Amino acid sequence: MSAIRVRFEPAGLEVDAQPGEAIMDITDANPAADVPYSCRAATCGTCRVEVLEGGEALSTADEFELEVLDIFGDTPDKVRLCCQAKLLGGEATKVTPKVCED
Repeated sequence: MSAIRVRFEPAGLEVDAQPGEAIMDITDANPAADVPYSCRAATCGTCRVEVLEGGEALSTADEFELEVLDIFGDTPDKVRLCCQAKLLGGEATKVTPKVCED
């Protein structure tokens, strides 16, 4: 499987990750990604990120993530929770999540 380049904004950190890896695990291993967490279980929305590029390389949002996104008025085609999203791979070679500021 080919590595996927993940660039965390606004930190600017880029790391190579493998399909199947959870975004939360990537940020745990790379604290400089500077993604905030609280519950780590799709209940608070602290780790919301706008997906600027490569959303098709992420797992589908489940019902719990969708409920949290709905509270913030977000849709999974634009915003995801880092505690829930996993890399799938496919044709996308780069994913760029940007921490939501609100």
